[in-house]
Amino acid sequence: MKKGLLLAGILAVITGTAATAQRVNYGLKATLMFSNVKGEGINPNYKPGFQGGAFFEFDLSKDKKWGIQPELLFTQTSAKKGNDFAQKYVTYHNTQGRDKIKISAVSIPLMVRYSPIQALTFNLGAQYTYMYFIDENLLKANRDAFKKSDIGAVAGAQINVGNVRFIGRYVLGLTNINNIPAPQYDWKTHQITLGIGVAFK
Repeated sequence: MKKGLLLAGILAVITGTAATAQRVNYGLKATLMFSNVKGEGINPNYKPGFQGGAFFEFDLSKDKKWGIQPELLFTQTSAKKGNDFAQKYVTYHNTQGRDKIKISAVSIPLMVRYSPIQALTFNLGAQYTYMYFIDENLLKANRDAFKKSDIGAVAGAQINVGNVRFIGRYVLGLTNINNIPAPQYDWKTHQITLGIGVAFK
């Protein structure tokens, strides 16, 4: 229910913005991503991954300095069980569980964009992520160790050269994605992305 309301709200913002936008650009992007999950029982080291998808740039001011930038992104990333996982989750841990965790997700960032000059844009906003596939067997009885949904804060910058975008971004996870009933430890995500995009309009 909450996910449906959130997605409906994002769609309403995008639809309303499109109706009032001075100009709309759209394009595709691909980025190299370094991510981790910080929390008890999880290895905190950053792991490489890939992210790609579509972006939209709605200009809200005639001088093209202010706008909204929604995106639809697909992610492949991973995490790793920490050496202390069995000690932290004595009741639920699977003694035969693998160390590596593979994650496939779809993310929807919705950001305000500000361009002080044509060649430079700053982004600030929020991101909703749904992890539709998580390959892990950390817990007994096929329990899911991870929650499916994550909400994060987004900050970044991009350099604009014609229709090419050079992108750098940081995402701080704000929600606890640990699904283990007890003890209750927080797991939160962090992402650093570097990549390139091409606008078609």
